[in-house]
Amino acid sequence: MRRGEIRVFRNTLVILLIATVIGYLFHVVNFNALLGIAIMMAIVGWAFWYLLPVSTYNKAATFRDNIRLRYNEEGMAIATQQGAGERAVSWKNFSEVIETNSFFYLYRDKRSFFLIPASAFPNDEERHSFSRFLQGIFASYRRLHVA
Repeated sequence: MRRGEIRVFRNTLVILLIATVIGYLFHVVNFNALLGIAIMMAIVGWAFWYLLPVSTYNKAATFRDNIRLRYNEEGMAIATQQGAGERAVSWKNFSEVIETNSFFYLYRDKRSFFLIPASAFPNDEERHSFSRFLQGIFASYRRLHVA
């Protein structure tokens, strides 16, 4: 959502909505146009913030598999039952961490991230322990409350 092209698209939609509201207030745009644009923005917003991530997640076979995660001060090792073995990754590869209800996003740069689903943890206690561990490593750790 922080990518430049997504911000431009979002800002363009907001400007369109503001222009439509102003046009409605000055009786240049009728109510049906205002309603149509508002509904279009709601649908596009829903698609970008909910439908697109959910569909991407559901298509990825990796997230349907049983994920095993081990971590320590140097990095983490992640494996799936379908995979050919563990993949070790150093914490130095990441610059920022964002936690949501469903995922941990470990950002390499602005456009590239490593995704760890919450399902990788057997219970909430393990997940919270991993969250606290990451907070101790990354000063740029953020928790987003996504409904």
